[in-house]
Amino acid sequence: MKYRPSRRTRRFGIGAASVLVLAGMNGPALYRFSSDKYHAYAIDQPEYTARNGHWDVVNVPEKYRINTIHAALLHTGKVLLLAGSGNNAKNFAAKSFRSVLWDPERNTYQNIPTPKDLFCSGHAQLPDGKLLVAGGTQRYEKLKGDVERAGGLMFVHNENPDKPKTFPAGTRFTGRENGKTFESKDPILVPRAKKTTHRKTGKVTVTASTVRVYVEALRKGRKYQTGTEDNYRIAGLKGKDRQNFYGIAQKLSFDKKDFQGIKQAYEFDPVAERYVPVNPMNEARWYPTLTTLKDGKVLAVSGLDEIGQVVPGKNEVYNPKTNKWKYLPKQRFFPTYPALFLTDKGRIFYTGSNAGYGPADKGRTPGIWDPKSNRFDV
Repeated sequence: MKYRPSRRTRRFGIGAASVLVLAGMNGPALYRFSSDKYHAYAIDQPEYTARNGHWDVVNVPEKYRINTIHAALLHTGKVLLLAGSGNNAKNFAAKSFRSVLWDPERNTYQNIPTPKDLFCSGHAQLPDGKLLVAGGTQRYEKLKGDVERAGGLMFVHNENPDKPKTFPAGTRFTGRENGKTFESKDPILVPRAKKTTHRKTGKVTVTASTVRVYVEALRKGRKYQTGTEDNYRIAGLKGKDRQNFYGIAQKLSFDKKDFQGIKQAYEFDPVAERYVPVNPMNEARWYPTLTTLKDGKVLAVSGLDEIGQVVPGKNEVYNPKTNKWKYLPKQRFFPTYPALFLTDKGRIFYTGSNAGYGPADKGRTPGIWDPKSNRFDV
């Protein structure tokens, strides 16, 4: 008589087969799981950590969690975590700018008063142990569809060689031809015009000074934009000032508005644990690179300026002994936030890596740059 397995035996056989099939299907996953467990165990062993070091996840308390854009180890052993507005437009509008000082040894945290939006600033170590922080955000970008008021770049001129003038934020400019009024978003200082006298003829020539400022229409709506160049009267001026001071602007429209930078610079004092203001840079910079040079000075390169354009090769150097900035004699263009590293001969290695703002065909080639001679070897 032919053998027929019992119902119980058949169920057991089917179950066993199913387990084997599932094990076969999930074998790789089971192997990975066991491998990961063993790896986690192995890297925690004293012999391994002594030889290779060890990474830990830091559980930062909620009230100290920030969107850190810079992290710098200080000579005190503490780490400065710098966020500014943390890439958050609401924080920027509320002037909520943050830095946190972390002590890894004690695992303690401290909020540091932060004077400006240092989000997308640059930073570099100074010889005395302080940290130089320069640049940051003057205004957030607005995409083309988000721009509500016509605006753009206004050139403010001064033809008086004997008198500079400061114009506060909110100064109004009215077009002589188009009759439309715009107001400045930031304060500006317009220097004296330059006066030269010809040695032989005695003829005096006056060259107007020029400062740029971002302006916006007073009201929302397409009818307030302009499409051609115009000369703009400045509200509140009297007498000869009405002729000597004036604005000139091209198109003031609803085009995309890029991030805009600031000129402010600070030294962070690790002992006093506070930001100390120093002389501002010559150029406003958002997303610059700061690199410490062989002599202890600091090079500042690139960034978006106060009207959202890439600084056109005007690189400058900070002297920590005088707290002053000085332009390099020759210009060299870099896109925003270029990756620059000091070499043993005092030259700068540019990897070609950058944050992207700038022409696609300019300043993208890696190489070795000598800031003194401006020589660049590919």
